[in-house]
Amino acid sequence: MLKTHNVVTLIAFVATLLVGGVSDAQTTIGGDVKPKRALRLTISGDLSLSFVDRSSSFGDAALGNGSGGAANPLAANWAEPVRDGFFIDPIFQIELDAEVSEGVNALISLETPFDASENLRDGQLPLGVDEAKISWKGAMNPDLNLEMGLVHYDLDLAGNGNPMFLSLGNSERAFDNPNAGFDVGTPQASSAGLVDSLNPSGVVGYYDLGENSVDVLMFDLSSLNDESLFGFVYNMPLDAGDYSGHMGFTFVNTKNDGGSDLFTFGGGANVSGEDGLKFYGELYLQTGDYGSGVGSGTIDQDAHAFLAGVRYDIPEIEDDSAPWIDVSIWDYSGDSDSADGKNGNFVSYEFNNDTVVLEDAYYGLDLDTNYRAFKFKGGMNLSPEWSIQAMYAYAYLNSNSGGFGSNPSNNSDKLGDEFDIRATYRATDFLTFHFNAGTLQNAKALGVGSGVEVMTLTSEVRF
Repeated sequence: MLKTHNVVTLIAFVATLLVGGVSDAQTTIGGDVKPKRALRLTISGDLSLSFVDRSSSFGDAALGNGSGGAANPLAANWAEPVRDGFFIDPIFQIELDAEVSEGVNALISLETPFDASENLRDGQLPLGVDEAKISWKGAMNPDLNLEMGLVHYDLDLAGNGNPMFLSLGNSERAFDNPNAGFDVGTPQASSAGLVDSLNPSGVVGYYDLGENSVDVLMFDLSSLNDESLFGFVYNMPLDAGDYSGHMGFTFVNTKNDGGSDLFTFGGGANVSGEDGLKFYGELYLQTGDYGSGVGSGTIDQDAHAFLAGVRYDIPEIEDDSAPWIDVSIWDYSGDSDSADGKNGNFVSYEFNNDTVVLEDAYYGLDLDTNYRAFKFKGGMNLSPEWSIQAMYAYAYLNSNSGGFGSNPSNNSDKLGDEFDIRATYRATDFLTFHFNAGTLQNAKALGVGSGVEVMTLTSEVRF
């Protein structure tokens, strides 16, 4: 558990570093923090404590590696045995935002790094830099805003809270199959269990074109592995008569090494109407070179991903109940042959945690690619404090040639039938409880003879 004295000391120390010291009066954290150079200093934070329980079958879930059909575990940090059963996971984040001059802000965010193989902190409180950036409004041009440093960038064109392509700062590396020894282009999941491990350093420019805008991205994602990203996102409003919303188009070039250029083209949109209907979707196509490959050859990229869905906010049965239903299809192309010099797995920096067991990057299996899922869900507010939702998802492998994409103990394509329940209790304006429970049945492609269950209860305080 976190000790109050340690947290207070940490806040005081980091605040001093950020603003260049406190005033000559040496005021303590118990009074007003007086920045020496900044115009204004804002301190905020997030404390969460998760009680997690996973069935013993969780660690048995595995997929083929695309070469020989050998089964590699999906869960955890690959180099460590997965932790199942019951454990408690505390996560702490503190954010300091300093307004150093008009239009210029400096932000530092520190957090406990997530570790899927351990989860417990062994009584210690390790901290890492989550984000450290300078924001400059009106940079050299009134219509241009810049963010520079360790920057987070999310692309959620469907507007459903689960970015399927880009979420820099929340994702892991898009390339690499840690269990394969070398990267042959067919990761089962892009470094599963390493969520939040990417520290994207770079620049994002936001240029206002009136009704439209352009985001320009330039990132060095891993200097050790020559992983980088450059691209732009063109944003525009969408008006389709009775429906209005937002549309975006993307072009992104990512590099796995010095000899590769992987191009992603696509975009997405979401529109809503007064009749309660919302339509949303995204589509991406990938071409170019996944990597320089082994020897003198290259690994050619040919992949796609798409999402299509509709949500209906049902007219209220009673005040504030706000019932809704949602139907969607998610598709990530796949590859089950790592020896053919081609990669069909869609490569992304996704942060899709829609399902509790299959997709959740923190306590689930973090499946990232080579699957198709049909999802049916709905929810409502039970009271001003309580809300609840339920989901059924049917998922299967897109590519499983010769059983090399699945577990060789059963070369079925079926990833399973998942049933999830989520509940939220808003105790106060600052304290929220989240309960998530999911069971994955008939997971034949994962080689699991029984169901896989994940249950979490999280208390979260934001200040």
